[in-house]
Amino acid sequence: MDVEAIKTGLETTLIKHKRFSSIVKEDKRGVLKWLPVDVNIDDHVILPFIDPADSCNRDFVKNYTAKLATAPPLHPSRPLWQIHLLRVRSEEAASSLVMRVHHSLGDGVSLMSLLLACTRKASDSQSLPTIPRQTSTRPSNGRGRLTALFFIMALYNLFLVILYTTVDIIHFLATIVWFKDSKTPIKGYPGVESSPKQIEHATLSLEDFKIVKTAVNGTVNDVMLGMTTAGILRYLEREYEAKAEGISKSEKRNIGDKQSLPSNLRVRSAILVNTRPAPGLHDLADMMKSGKEARWGNNLGYLILPLLMVKQQNPLDYVRTATGMTRKKKLSLEGPFTYASGKLLMKLAGVKAATAVTYRMISHTSISFSNIVGPVEEVEFFGHPIVHVIPTVSGHPHSITIHFQSYMERVVLVIAAASEVIRDPKQLCIDCVDAFDRMKQAAIASHQS
Repeated sequence: MDVEAIKTGLETTLIKHKRFSSIVKEDKRGVLKWLPVDVNIDDHVILPFIDPADSCNRDFVKNYTAKLATAPPLHPSRPLWQIHLLRVRSEEAASSLVMRVHHSLGDGVSLMSLLLACTRKASDSQSLPTIPRQTSTRPSNGRGRLTALFFIMALYNLFLVILYTTVDIIHFLATIVWFKDSKTPIKGYPGVESSPKQIEHATLSLEDFKIVKTAVNGTVNDVMLGMTTAGILRYLEREYEAKAEGISKSEKRNIGDKQSLPSNLRVRSAILVNTRPAPGLHDLADMMKSGKEARWGNNLGYLILPLLMVKQQNPLDYVRTATGMTRKKKLSLEGPFTYASGKLLMKLAGVKAATAVTYRMISHTSISFSNIVGPVEEVEFFGHPIVHVIPTVSGHPHSITIHFQSYMERVVLVIAAASEVIRDPKQLCIDCVDAFDRMKQAAIASHQS
């Protein structure tokens, strides 16, 4: 690992971004503002001492990152980011770079875009990475379309938008006030955001995701939600089975022959969404090169998505259920509403009130879920080839955070779990992977038949 090359690269790119060269200060009116400061690169690039005995520990990077997740906050006298360079071999790489960034600097998609704007294609050191773009599948309005039919369909779609938005807003407000998820072995407790974390990940084939999504006429994101639901369901089944084995015979007679998994479990995911498109890589690269302005900011809204804890005979039904829910969410304005209402609340009542409301909403749900699209080809970070990208987030009141990150036709499943709540995060990761394997086999079988 060439430390000086990384420092020099950061000085010519990342540090030129205003958020990464500013601190937060209160003005005379008590309003928080960004104040530009001089950045000493050595304050932000950390080379920790690594005991020679840990050089053979393949879990060192994973454990080091998990400790960072609950480490003391970044010092407010300096810009809120660090890069830790770990010269130790992991399962898949000769060395690792761990980037720790405060969420006030940007949302996950924007931060990932900024990181990728610092990289170049391994095959062409002058070219930025290629990020796949979603294409609209909406049919075009040809001349043959009847005006009356088009008008009726437009009215029907408007009705659905109003209906789904109204239902989602009521659901969201109820979640803030009183509507909580069931108490399950994966539900966090007050203060779980500060508990020790364990991070597990697994690498899957993006082509396999496409096989499954084609079988159900859904999206890759639907497949990710479906396998997450199936994996959590299996993990909960095992936890309740273990609990049932420990009860007395008389209690078992009272329970009868019911399944180990309780019925009507409420498990929901809080999903952060961008209310505007993420900045393009070329815009960010130009901004860091010339210092010109580019679109940036935490324009975040929330979606609350139920995960149906019902065992399905056909593994593909988990994905079909997810597809049905996400199609409704795409017609809903829940994300823009939650962003606008949060912004209004912050103006009227202040940051602390908005933070308290957000914390309450998140704590009433069970998991966080995110999917970020990465480059389709291998990229380099200041001359260092990137093997994989593993994102995660901490500091929110969930015991489970699940990320999916695509890169080079692969998808990395990342699970960050509070070890005091989730007894076996590695098994949860295995359960999700096993669920996906069953979905892939079912999709292949349906295609052959």
